[in-house]
Amino acid sequence: MEDNEVIKREHEKSLLVNAALLAGTIVLESGGETFRAEETVVNFCYAGGCKSVSAIAFPTGIMITVNYENDTVSSLKRIKKRGINLAKLSGVNSLVRKFIGGNVSLEETYGELKKLSKLPEEKKSVVIAASALASALFAILLGGGLFDGVAALVAGFLIQLIAFSFKKTSIHGFSFSFVSGAVIAVIAVLSVELFKMGTIEHIITGAIMPILPGLMLTSAIRDTVMGDLVAGTARLVEALLIAVAIAGGVGIVLSFYLSMGGAL
Repeated sequence: MEDNEVIKREHEKSLLVNAALLAGTIVLESGGETFRAEETVVNFCYAGGCKSVSAIAFPTGIMITVNYENDTVSSLKRIKKRGINLAKLSGVNSLVRKFIGGNVSLEETYGELKKLSKLPEEKKSVVIAASALASALFAILLGGGLFDGVAALVAGFLIQLIAFSFKKTSIHGFSFSFVSGAVIAVIAVLSVELFKMGTIEHIITGAIMPILPGLMLTSAIRDTVMGDLVAGTARLVEALLIAVAIAGGVGIVLSFYLSMGGAL
């Protein structure tokens, strides 16, 4: 009987740590702030009966140390993919609240977290359509005409096709940002030169709006304000590098266009 109790306690301890680590991982992979991932892990472990909990999260990893029945356990998880998935963020918050409230068991929570982590990304067609429409509306909203909106729509459509192609490779996201900027500039220049309509400025501005790292920059500021200086700085640098890569792609194409006698 004692051996069975020991095995049961070891199982519960392992399950609690794994579930907490998975919850924090989902938060980070889905675009949540590092302080929110740490808060999720700490609250989850305390609700599971831990005497003390320490958690530290970065954009690229999360580590937790818990004291459970006089036994200290540490675990580390490397974060290799990051994106924005509000459905997963909402799902993990709901599951953790239910567990803390005692409405679901630890086993059920862990099972649901594993299902949540395996949920597919947004439908490709929906993302492409949304990006194209947003690009068109931004171009018009920022002072462009109907032609600028149509050209930006085409650019937004192609950019998302490129994005899904890049996801199938090991090419870094900064490369995608550079290529996206260049493609947008090429479409803007060709549209204006071929049809003698519209303005390059409005087409480019509208098309790059959906790929700018605005939410990443917001998360960086929130992390910094909450005292997570390392995570905030890391996110800020990443956001700036993405913006520079986009600008670099646009700038190279426009420089070549101007050298060929074009005018903005």
